[in-house]
Amino acid sequence: MSKDVCWTRLTAWIALAAYLEKTRIREIDERRDDNGPLSPGFDVGGPKLQSAAALNVKLACIKECAKVSLLLLLRLIRDDNWEEDVDLDAIETSSVGSNSLKTEDISLQNIDVEIQCPEGYGCADQDFVELEVSRTGCILNGVKLDMNQIEVIVDNVSNVDFSQPLKSIPLTRTHFMKSRHQFLQQLGLLFFQLFSRGESIPNPSATEVDENRNCTLSTFDDEDHINDASKMMRRMNLDVYKKKLLVADVPESICRVVTDLIHSGMYDEDISFLSLIDVFQELLGIVSERPDILFYKPDVSNVERNTNKGKIDFGNVVYGREVETNRILELAASRYDPFKNRLILIGGNGGEGKSFMVEGVKNHLVNSSGWIHVGIKFERLMYNSPLSAISSAFEVFFASLLGRDDQETYLAVITVALQLFLSPSLIVLLCNLIPSLRRLFPVIMQRVISEDDLEALAEESDGEEQNTFNEILSDTESSRNRLHYSFRRLVHAISSFGRPLLLVFDDLQWASQESLDLITSLMAEWAPVHFAEVALTQTYSFKAAATMEVHTILLHHMTKKACNSMISNALQLPNRLTRPLADIVHAKTSGNVFYIKVFVESLVINKTLTYSLSERRWNWHLDAVKAISITKNVAQLMKRNLQILPEITIWALMLLSCLGSKTDESLLMLLADHIDMIEVLAVAIDRNIIEKQGQVYRFSHDILEQSVYDMMSRQEQNNTHLFIGLELLAKSNEFQTSHSRPVMHIAIDQINRAKTLGNSQLYYSDRYADLNLKAAESSMSVFDFASALSYSEHGISFLADHVWDDYKLSLRLYETASKACFASSQGDKMRGFLNEIFEHAPRLQDKLSSCLLLIETLGLTGNEKHAIDSAFSLLEELGESSPQDVPPHAVSNEYLETKKALRTYTDSDIKNVPRVSDWNISARMRVLGTILPFLFTDRPQYLPYVACRIVNLSLRHGLCSDSPLGLVVYAVSLLNTDIDEAYRLGKLGLSLHETFDSKEKHPRLKCAVYGFLAFYREPLQSVVDLLKNNYRDSLMAGDGYVACSSVSYHTRFRMMCGHSLSDLDNECKIFVTEMTKLSDPSVCLVHLGMSEVIRKLSGSRRIPFSLMPCQNIATDEDYLQKLESLGMSSMLQAGYFNALFVNFWFKKYDEAASWAKKYRCRNQNRFLDVYHSFYEGMTAFQLARKTVNRNAIEVGHLAISLFQEWVKHSTWNFQNKLLLLQAELQFFEGNKEGAIEKYQAAIKTAQESGFIHEGGLAFELLGSLYLHYGDVDQAKLQMNNAHKCYEKWGALAIVELCASAKTDL
Repeated sequence: MSKDVCWTRLTAWIALAAYLEKTRIREIDERRDDNGPLSPGFDVGGPKLQSAAALNVKLACIKECAKVSLLLLLRLIRDDNWEEDVDLDAIETSSVGSNSLKTEDISLQNIDVEIQCPEGYGCADQDFVELEVSRTGCILNGVKLDMNQIEVIVDNVSNVDFSQPLKSIPLTRTHFMKSRHQFLQQLGLLFFQLFSRGESIPNPSATEVDENRNCTLSTFDDEDHINDASKMMRRMNLDVYKKKLLVADVPESICRVVTDLIHSGMYDEDISFLSLIDVFQELLGIVSERPDILFYKPDVSNVERNTNKGKIDFGNVVYGREVETNRILELAASRYDPFKNRLILIGGNGGEGKSFMVEGVKNHLVNSSGWIHVGIKFERLMYNSPLSAISSAFEVFFASLLGRDDQETYLAVITVALQLFLSPSLIVLLCNLIPSLRRLFPVIMQRVISEDDLEALAEESDGEEQNTFNEILSDTESSRNRLHYSFRRLVHAISSFGRPLLLVFDDLQWASQESLDLITSLMAEWAPVHFAEVALTQTYSFKAAATMEVHTILLHHMTKKACNSMISNALQLPNRLTRPLADIVHAKTSGNVFYIKVFVESLVINKTLTYSLSERRWNWHLDAVKAISITKNVAQLMKRNLQILPEITIWALMLLSCLGSKTDESLLMLLADHIDMIEVLAVAIDRNIIEKQGQVYRFSHDILEQSVYDMMSRQEQNNTHLFIGLELLAKSNEFQTSHSRPVMHIAIDQINRAKTLGNSQLYYSDRYADLNLKAAESSMSVFDFASALSYSEHGISFLADHVWDDYKLSLRLYETASKACFASSQGDKMRGFLNEIFEHAPRLQDKLSSCLLLIETLGLTGNEKHAIDSAFSLLEELGESSPQDVPPHAVSNEYLETKKALRTYTDSDIKNVPRVSDWNISARMRVLGTILPFLFTDRPQYLPYVACRIVNLSLRHGLCSDSPLGLVVYAVSLLNTDIDEAYRLGKLGLSLHETFDSKEKHPRLKCAVYGFLAFYREPLQSVVDLLKNNYRDSLMAGDGYVACSSVSYHTRFRMMCGHSLSDLDNECKIFVTEMTKLSDPSVCLVHLGMSEVIRKLSGSRRIPFSLMPCQNIATDEDYLQKLESLGMSSMLQAGYFNALFVNFWFKKYDEAASWAKKYRCRNQNRFLDVYHSFYEGMTAFQLARKTVNRNAIEVGHLAISLFQEWVKHSTWNFQNKLLLLQAELQFFEGNKEGAIEKYQAAIKTAQESGFIHEGGLAFELLGSLYLHYGDVDQAKLQMNNAHKCYEKWGALAIVELCASAKTDL
């Protein structure tokens, strides 16, 4: 115990506190200073109005009394566990020990308080001190206290306990429970004296009480009114105590605690205190947890105003979701896998408070932890804009940042990041979807969106002819990939400032498939500085990507306790008093948060729940609440609540419900020329039915939106949708809203909805069909394929039985519908639209684009054979011989003719060849170009001929966008005969394609040139960088297949360059994840095989084939069987090479030779063919030294001869390999000096070219040679050098082998 802390009587402390209060008030009166600040809303409660300063003094004293009360309750509670269940009937009264505290012991005279004594008063050696209080002053240990010292004592009570000898006697639970009401009554009397600051306990005469009771009860004849009589009697008895407390300016809430304690057990058992803990919690809530609504007087005027509107303020507190909220915050604060995003699925029934809870979490993370937030809410009536929810959310995000000085740096970071990774065309795409972005890129937008551009766009839309391939087909799958890539880069840019990003998707059950695909793409993105957390506020079957760390949180009904807390806070009453009401409400609403709010507000509307200005509290009749019926979904209840609104407000809400959950104010103004919509909807805002954010109105909950919509009959819904559509259509040209969608689109959506509901006026209309076509084509331009399909189908339906009467309109509708189906992978539906075109289009020119679309679909869905056969048939219709019908001599002639023709053209001549003007020739080249990718996998024997035909047709009749592709494929076919010419033509094909406006196929050409040709002439390391850049360009172009191919070449080339295997391993994790979302997972199996090579060489403990668990591959045998079952011969060869490569490095030369032999089924001088020759040759020499094998020697000699030819084209890439093969030959032939010379030269050139792993191999083999000839020291030296190279390479498994070999030495 501190030397200045000691005990004194509670009665003395009360007297001291009262003296301090009176003295301070007297000082105020003497100064006559009434300008002090009044505590906010403090309930005076007394008979006269006190000054603000005086009230503050009393408030301070009452708070100290409350503190003493709480300390006393803690003392009483600490001796026993009051929540434990006890069978009270089994407890005999005699079992209560005589040494237990008795009820009568609870009095002021038996209680001491621990105080802080002022210095110098002789308290250091005393445990107990006497305080004397009189009108003239206060004395402690015979010394008078000044006012500051008195204030220190009053304000610093630290403990409360019973006086001796009661201090050591416990208060047992059994005694308390046997006399609970008496005990609480006694405690209430003590609190009365404490809070009244020493007033004596009133003692009304028994005769007076009995007379009052008899008089009161005699006025009621039936038993139903007895409760009312009891309440009147209670108020009469309470007046004695309450009046004295109110005179002492004790707040109403504390008065209620004291009087309810005093009358415990006399009435209303439901609201009686059940335990001391109940008393403690209520008192603590009044003075500490909720003083603004319980200690102070509530804002009566605001309550009265809300009551008249049937409105209850439930506040922004989330009740009953502490566990779920803390779980989300823990996940947000915890460490996470840098290669994974965190996805939190929050599920539950509608109205359970999912969105409200997530909003609270969002506010905490944004305000307290600096998170960035983008909230995306999907709507029930999304109509034909499935991506509008996502784009609108990002629009709101950027609009909130623009114009703010404190966000300029952040916006500059975003701008630079987008410019770095996106082409101007993709930036324009994002700007069209998110208009606020245009302010970040004014130069690009001014350059792209000029007056000339707008005029050209108008001419294109009004022109009679459409481009049949590039514009109509334009690879819609690529368009989707471009869109996804653009949004992924946007998310990267937003989170690139080092701030974690929270994406919240609300009501995901309304999201379209396009939105779900985009969300999956966003969440599968790997971002090194980006932590994406997604809350899905409806249960939904969501396919998680490999880069997602998924957590699921399910919300269930609110508990009774949480329900009571929510109602208690809303009614500004303690939990104890609202508990009976909350129990009924909980039972009727099943604890659904939204239904609880609706039901309570309905009680206010029908006057079952009323606010009493005289009592300053809400009152209710429990029997009346119980009598109110409620349906399971509360629909009728909400309908009754809505029907009391003014008719004009209901009409405005109906318009809003037809437009969706949110609508621009400007759009609503179009529908009500002579009505003040702001004033009309203000009533609904006051009732919490809708809310207004800026210029946007939205329903407070989607259940409310549905309820308003369901108030209309089907015919009324029909008429309302048609009214909105016609009104907006009439005004769409004269008005543009800030809404993210054009007014014309909104208008046609409403008309389409009316037709769906069966409006007979809309059976046939070519005008509405044409409007739907324009909306569909507009949707296609921003890759909104679901909307395009919906608009197309609606357009067709408006033609009714007159389809194809307007041939051009019908053709364009069916073409747009088929393209939209192709993009959204709806093959069966697409074929239905295509069949319509094939049946009704008389000219091949009209249906060519549809034919090509069908061919493209067949090829991309794994049916290459059917695709090629269809293309061959189409070529015959165009007058072009099918490649399979061309005799061998004609193929040879075509090849020679192409070769001869190209010799007469310079690069400049080829670039200057005019564009093709003959539609038939152009169509032939387009068909040939379409099937080229499929010929690679299904019929490679036709590749040279098809490429030659494209080149010859181009030289004779003019160039088209497929001409460069034909030239590049022809160049690849020359590799076996003329590498230099192949390289030249490949580069020419790239530069030729630059002259075309369409750049979509440019990455495809670069992939072929860099992957097949460039490494023969250019340093391998530089080609690595080119392939990585092409990977990015492929993503920009939306070509997932080429992106996968480019990254596969990139990783393979890096591996052969000897780059760090640990870096490659990390890169593989990223790229495999990327590619699985960009293309068919089977296409990514090559990369999966390379990742296994890296895993084995690096000694990683990662589970084999774990990067693609969906493929169910566990072993190397499983992997090869998978490739074989898919019929992918080129991938299977890559698998064979991987086995050769790994076995060679692990010195399993017999196995390596076996895999090398399997690989040799097909040779086209591809990159892997070159390295196959090297490793097969090296393996052959190793085997030849063990046992003389003529076949092995021949294999080694063949490898040397091949590299002698290849080194002519690139010494950088091939010189060290040739020298190593020659060194092995010298070693085999016994030429020690010659072998040493070659090994050393191989080491030098490997080091100069940066092939660290091949330098290590040369060191190791040189060491083997020295060991063979008995020079152990030199062998150790060379093995040490090899060890260093392998360590630098990161091949830890090979390092272990090398270390083992050194140990043997």
